[in-house]
Amino acid sequence: MLNKPTVLAMTVAPLREALQQYGLDFAALARRARLDPGLLTEPNARYPAAALQKLWEISAAESGDPLFGFRVGSLVRPGTFHALGLGIVSSTSVLAALNRIQRYSSIVSTNGRLALLHQDGLVGLGLCRILVQCAGPSATPARVVFMRPRMAPAQAYREILGCPVDFDGPHIAIWFDAVAAARPVLSGNAELAAEADKLSARYIDELAPDSTAARVRALLLKAMPSGEFGRDAIARSLNQSASTLQRRLREEGATYQELLDATRHEMALEYLRQGRHSLVDVAFLLGFTDQSNFTRAFRRWTGKTPRAYLS
Repeated sequence: MLNKPTVLAMTVAPLREALQQYGLDFAALARRARLDPGLLTEPNARYPAAALQKLWEISAAESGDPLFGFRVGSLVRPGTFHALGLGIVSSTSVLAALNRIQRYSSIVSTNGRLALLHQDGLVGLGLCRILVQCAGPSATPARVVFMRPRMAPAQAYREILGCPVDFDGPHIAIWFDAVAAARPVLSGNAELAAEADKLSARYIDELAPDSTAARVRALLLKAMPSGEFGRDAIARSLNQSASTLQRRLREEGATYQELLDATRHEMALEYLRQGRHSLVDVAFLLGFTDQSNFTRAFRRWTGKTPRAYLS
């Protein structure tokens, strides 16, 4: 399925709702784009990305509203994004939510990759295909960049997004203040977010069970306790060179370091919940050179230290 980009069908629900508000027939427009409108009732169904793009183009044209996409975005709910939505609203900070979106964005769409960038005290979600709302003022972007020219008064964009907006950019990007994004979100729940991550990882594995990323993740889960999880060792287990492994992961929108980080995160939470290991032992089992490195990584994942997570 990953050979041809697909999009989670339920993400079209806000589009259908918006079309109804404009007095337009969603089913008729979907059939014009060669999409089955009935798939919206199936939680794991997926649409071909190219056909869905066609539906968006038809819908925007029929609405006659240059801000149509924003109208649709205002109708998005966490469940629109499957388990990823639960992970986002449970995240302990906006930064944690952005990292989660980057890691599991293929649940929503396999058409391109979301990249989290750090630059000049800002963090941004580049090559963005989905505008995700996070609760609280820290989720207000510092700046948004669009690739297309401006189609409505600039003030209209600013009022909707709450920040300056640029047009004709090299890519779509949503920039956040790095300090604000790292602040803890009071409604965050690291344990609930971890469970959502498990569901997200399972969904992605089922989406592409034969993908290189899924095979690497399975090998990491097995190899982590032994410490034999270096990229070269994993590549040998797959009968590939390290460069071939890197290239194939890149083609799937992943990197070895991202997979290693995500696997360590998952296993760290599992070890802590079990309560059978000291923090020193957990750090060792996850392949960290010392407990301080583990603590720094855990804070980046959850916004808390391991001890604070356990308290």
